[in-house]
Amino acid sequence: MALWMTWELEGVGTAAQAVENVDEAARWLVGSVERSKRVFEAEWRWRRLMDSALRVRARMLDEGRETVREGVPWSLTDEGVEVRLAVRE
Repeated sequence: MALWMTWELEGVGTAAQAVENVDEAARWLVGSVERSKRVFEAEWRWRRLMDSALRVRARMLDEGRETVREGVPWSLTDEGVEVRLAVRE
């Protein structure tokens, strides 16, 4: 199921990506946070963002997958990480 994903990382920026499924969306999210490490002067700030992204990822792979499977958009915000998934038409 093709999806449209948008995400925002506090202190980094906003992005959007067409993805084939929720698993790919989860990889994009974590990969984006991994790449963002260079913009943080304090590693603890980046680690806090990664912890948030991992919590979002876990819920995305569970409730997010079920929600978009029903054709309903899904979103979640957790301490500096916001993700939205919607079925592409």
